[in-house]
Amino acid sequence: MSESKTIPFWGPEQMELLALMTQAIDPEKRIPAAMQAIAPIEGRVLLDIGAGVGDRTIQYAWIANHVYALEPDHNALPILRGRIKSSGATNVTVLPAGAGAIPLEDDTVGVAYATWAYFFGAGSEPGLREVERVLQPGGDFAVVQNYGHDEISQFWAAHEAECEEWPPWFAEQGFACQVVDTVWRFQSQDEALAVLEFLWGEGARAYVVEHGKVEFDYKVAIYHKCVGSTEEIEGD
Repeated sequence: MSESKTIPFWGPEQMELLALMTQAIDPEKRIPAAMQAIAPIEGRVLLDIGAGVGDRTIQYAWIANHVYALEPDHNALPILRGRIKSSGATNVTVLPAGAGAIPLEDDTVGVAYATWAYFFGAGSEPGLREVERVLQPGGDFAVVQNYGHDEISQFWAAHEAECEEWPPWFAEQGFACQVVDTVWRFQSQDEALAVLEFLWGEGARAYVVEHGKVEFDYKVAIYHKCVGSTEEIEGD
């Protein structure tokens, strides 16, 4: 799964599948609960890296003091702005840029979240430096990425499975790792078939048909560091 799956120029059928996927992932909200426990945003200024079309941004806006929604995809920006306006949130600033060049002053934000966006292991160092620049001393930086070693990952192509090699790289950058066990849970087998075949082809479809499943084990890694601090969280 990638942030690129939110690109809004897809047709209605593809967007419907995206909505079903979004609903299926982590239905018990274990990921945001773990994020809040590791790097809380209540009353703080948040940088939401890779805001996409705003699914998470709007939720963050009701908790954080202010949210900077960083999104480089010009196709996504009109939808992001429209959804923020429709939500009634008045504490969100959209930044049409990427993590490699964040248009904020030094020491601007208290916490930064990147969820399935930009930080894909080696090569992401420019973004790391930029985030650390805009974070206040003692600020929290949390990155959510696929962890692998689960039921969903058996469907992946080789480039998707690269996430299983990232923990050592994040550790070298000073991040601790916490693994969150969750699921993809669909409302019906037809939904599971449609979404998983769309994402990963006939092999995924055959697995669903053979096992008759609507729920699939899924693990994410939350990589966290406290900038300017030696604080660490205990990894799994």
